[in-house]
Amino acid sequence: MEIIKINDALRAEIVKFRGKIIVSRGKVHSIEKLPGYIALMNGEIKGLITFNILEDDCEIVSLDSKVENQGIGTKLIDLVVSAAKQQNCKRVWLITSNDNIRAIRFYQKRGFDMKAIRRDAITEARKMKPTIPMSGYDGIPIRHEIEFELLLDN
Repeated sequence: MEIIKINDALRAEIVKFRGKIIVSRGKVHSIEKLPGYIALMNGEIKGLITFNILEDDCEIVSLDSKVENQGIGTKLIDLVVSAAKQQNCKRVWLITSNDNIRAIRFYQKRGFDMKAIRRDAITEARKMKPTIPMSGYDGIPIRHEIEFELLLDN
């Protein structure tokens, strides 16, 4: 497996892999404009992470892996944490949905802590991105955002 920085030549493939926009905390992110990394296996995208640094905060906007339990997600997160430290960020944070129990477990195992629960935030996000499904994993209704953070000691 090869992990590389996102470059302009890969943008169209990334949009096919993940879609055009992501909404978090009421903000619309254009996936094709964000920095990040992709994990390639035999020329095919198997993992993707995108992030956005504003001042001293680094938001992980998306993290996807098509191959689970192989360390792809962890490697991608480590690269973003390293980039955030280089930019003197104080924290790395992200949003996941209330139905995504596997992500909730994954982030906590990697040192992220629950910072906030925003009730009905995803219900509101559907106004900006109507394609967000009404229910997700195990048929759980998707309604709330859960914010996780990892505090950095630079």
